[in-house]
Amino acid sequence: MSERKVILTTCTRDCPDACGIHAHVSGGRLVGLTGVREHEITRGFLCRRAADYIRRVYSPDRVVRPLRKVGGRWQEMSWDEAFDLIAASIEKTIDVYGSQAILHYQSGGSLAALKMFNKRFFNLLGGVTEAVGSLCGGAGIAGQTMDFGYRTSHDPKDLLKSKLIVLWGRNPSVTNTHLIPILKEARAGGAQIVLIDPANTRTAKFCDVHVRPHPGMDGYLVLGMAKIILDSDNMATDFVLNRCENFDAYRAMVKRYDLAFLSEASGVPVEMIEHLAGAYMERKPAAIICGWGLQRYQWGAETFRLIDALGAITGNIGVPGGGVSHGRDEQEYFDQSIKSKELADSRRTIPKPLMGRGLRELDGSPVKLAFINGGNPLNQLPDVGAATEAFRQIDMVVVFEQFLTDTAMSADIVLPVTTFLEETDVVASYWHSFISPVNPAIEPVGEAKSDFDIYQGIASRLGIGHEMAGTANDWLRKIIAPLNDMGITLEALKEGHMRIPSAPLVAFEQGAFKTKSGKFRFVTDFSNPSLGSKEYPLFLLTPHSSRWIHSQVLPEDHGSPVDARVNPATARAYEVEDGSAARVVSPKGSVDVIIKHDEGLKEGIVYIEQGSWGMFGKSVNQLTHAIMSDEGQNACYYQTTVHLEKA
Repeated sequence: MSERKVILTTCTRDCPDACGIHAHVSGGRLVGLTGVREHEITRGFLCRRAADYIRRVYSPDRVVRPLRKVGGRWQEMSWDEAFDLIAASIEKTIDVYGSQAILHYQSGGSLAALKMFNKRFFNLLGGVTEAVGSLCGGAGIAGQTMDFGYRTSHDPKDLLKSKLIVLWGRNPSVTNTHLIPILKEARAGGAQIVLIDPANTRTAKFCDVHVRPHPGMDGYLVLGMAKIILDSDNMATDFVLNRCENFDAYRAMVKRYDLAFLSEASGVPVEMIEHLAGAYMERKPAAIICGWGLQRYQWGAETFRLIDALGAITGNIGVPGGGVSHGRDEQEYFDQSIKSKELADSRRTIPKPLMGRGLRELDGSPVKLAFINGGNPLNQLPDVGAATEAFRQIDMVVVFEQFLTDTAMSADIVLPVTTFLEETDVVASYWHSFISPVNPAIEPVGEAKSDFDIYQGIASRLGIGHEMAGTANDWLRKIIAPLNDMGITLEALKEGHMRIPSAPLVAFEQGAFKTKSGKFRFVTDFSNPSLGSKEYPLFLLTPHSSRWIHSQVLPEDHGSPVDARVNPATARAYEVEDGSAARVVSPKGSVDVIIKHDEGLKEGIVYIEQGSWGMFGKSVNQLTHAIMSDEGQNACYYQTTVHLEKA
């Protein structure tokens, strides 16, 4: 019988929890994954997606050898052939068109530190066309940076000091599972939990109050609460007058609105707005935890700024148990110099939310060669049809992947990459303050290689191999060097998860802001948004799934139809029965669905989990518009409106 080993590692996928994992290995194969009990956040349990990850590692559909498309069919090739072919294409592209004719698209499929090394490769080429912006958090980051000077958050355990916790557009039952035990503990200690979300998610059962505003209209709800607080003279006067700027203009903006109008616009009754404002004033310290749905609108940054202002006028900023938390920069403590940005003289950018249009309307050289790693843009980009057509015009597309996804199927070369269970790395969280080891539990399946090894292999053919040389451990030591003085070394990290000592437990404690003035900056304008049209009156919400992260869905899991949740009243208006087949239609396209009645969902909403693949006719981004936020270059998925048709 083979000896059973337990390997300490960490999940690197796009999730705030960055869970500590014990990988159980027997005979060189994974046989189990469990949460690390000693980890302060993971607490010994994993979400469904992590516990099921072994199926992904050993799936018969996994790509395990380099592939190239010849005459529309896939053919296997060796790594030497792949490296030679790709290097020759890079040289030819640069010689004829310049380095800007190369596109690099990198996303959050893996958030580990060595993914920074990918950027180094393209900067060494002199700079290329980079996909920038965000499909997720850019608007929130931009808004909070404008207010505070940078974005950071309270430590998760600081919530145990809160008397009120507002979950605003966040569904931790799916997207932040390890927040739930903290909420339960805080509630047991007397804290009241409020959920603000148009949908009745599983998180609602852990909350005392559930408020359901119209999608995208949260700003009006915030203004209503602010109006009541300012009119009550229950403001944190000392903080506002001494640690803030632009308050007079902010107050004038709030006073322009009538409470009845704000109630109607937000979809929240005046009585509930008054209740929320009263609770937020009286139950101090009060914490607000913002989610990702809030920023999927052009005015997403403004919504965050209005919520930040609510914290400021009540004195809930910079105090234990308070704050307006959204996330933190997981690379904040890493040495960014390894990217060698100074070498990228020819860098050009395209915002990810506008990728289809951006590729068509480039100034200068058209993109002739594209590299995609850590992402599935031809599934995840808004208006995916336009993006797919734009990618078809590129002479060669190289995709680093584990499966033949929508993007991989459109590529010319697919290179098999490792999972985090086959890699050496370190990872930090964009929620908590632990930095964690990524130790390989097994040898790579098939011929899979890490991004790190692949870019080194290509570099060796281009005469820049010496600039990329070294082991993964060599580069990790450089990346985490800023942490060495805090007692965090690579050797220590390999043995366990470590809290970063300088990470704040309380964000902006004692009013320490990094704005130009050193003061909190109030928002002074709001764009009075509206959504919907006569032909497409229903709001489309496309949240994350509890079964997979983004589009990391196994092909075998596409058997069931796409569910579209709607309120029974909405269903009756379109004469679609519970369990019946229907079609969701937007100006961009349509998706076939099965209707599911949901009394807990606000009327006028169609709720479809995102991530299923377009090749099976199930991508929700066949419906969405390519719209970018006014600040933060964020994709505005939730500005898509639709109608229903009987199938």
